[in-house]
Amino acid sequence: MTDKYAVSREKTYSAVKTRIFLADLLLTAVSLFVFQVFLSYPVDESARALSRNFHPACFVYMSVFFVFMYVMGLPLRFFGSFTVEHRFGLSNQRFPSWLIDEAKSAVLTLVISMSAVQLFYLVLRNYPSRWWIIAAFLWVFFLIVIARLLPVIIIPLFFRYIPISDQVLKERIRALGQKAGIRVLDVCQIDLSRKTKKANAALIGLGRTRKVILADTLTDRFTPDEVEAVVAHEFGHYTCGHTWRLIAFSGALALAGFFLLARAMDRISVFAGAAGAADLSIFPILVFLMILSGPAILPLQNLFSRGLEREADSFALDMTGNAGTFISVMRKLASMNLADTEPAAVKKIFFHDHPPVGERIRRAEQWRADRG
Repeated sequence: MTDKYAVSREKTYSAVKTRIFLADLLLTAVSLFVFQVFLSYPVDESARALSRNFHPACFVYMSVFFVFMYVMGLPLRFFGSFTVEHRFGLSNQRFPSWLIDEAKSAVLTLVISMSAVQLFYLVLRNYPSRWWIIAAFLWVFFLIVIARLLPVIIIPLFFRYIPISDQVLKERIRALGQKAGIRVLDVCQIDLSRKTKKANAALIGLGRTRKVILADTLTDRFTPDEVEAVVAHEFGHYTCGHTWRLIAFSGALALAGFFLLARAMDRISVFAGAAGAADLSIFPILVFLMILSGPAILPLQNLFSRGLEREADSFALDMTGNAGTFISVMRKLASMNLADTEPAAVKKIFFHDHPPVGERIRRAEQWRADRG
């Protein structure tokens, strides 16, 4: 009876998160429609009345736009990231802490978005025929910068680094890194348990910012062999060059996406009576087209990502030589994170950037069988 309940709970949690994702897409589309029809032109005129210079006017327009979109999406974000997580017993976070994190996230998103939009329009206005090429290269540069800054700026905004008390485990991870040919600059632990019961680990950062991060929920509830198996998977991503392959893949998608967007915006600006693609008044349409492309390319992105995850799994199995431990890890993580171990094919295609846990366990069992 317990197993049936657990499976039902996992499926229910997965279904709720899927509905929230779809509701968020619909809410975003409706919000963009409302802003475009009722607010965009008045806000654009008011911004241009305040300043004849484009970029200050752009700042005013985007401030109103982003605040509007944030307020419209806040109730659903609260439901999805706070209410649902508590309802399924996955969250340890209290409301004041959630509110602080939400404020930090909002400010961070606003700063990045405003900077990106200003740069986007600078390129669009100065290179009207080639902006899409430059924008794709800037996107790749942005991904590299974020990867480098993630462990030193972004993560400390939301979690605290805490010392690893188990020095033996720390040395095992360093030794595993040497075996994999990776120079591990640091092994850290974060206080994930303050906010969630979920567990994870990662090798993040580029160059001098590269470090192994272990969630305290992982080190507290998993054996050293299991932690090593998780870290070996993360080392597989590095050894196989997955970070750079993901960046290159994202860059190629961005290049194709910006090219199609450029063709579409030329036509839409004429249809909307705008001065051109760089007219602020049609910015919500531009955002809508970008968002529309998301579900369209999700299957391709997820397919690519699942392939990388399989490579990392194979690397971890070869590195540790212990399929039993790997399988134990997969089962524990699935239980702690309420993962749907056997999702429907459509859900796997559109919502899973990792192979389902059931598939990963079967591959590990096959790996063990092949080696006798």
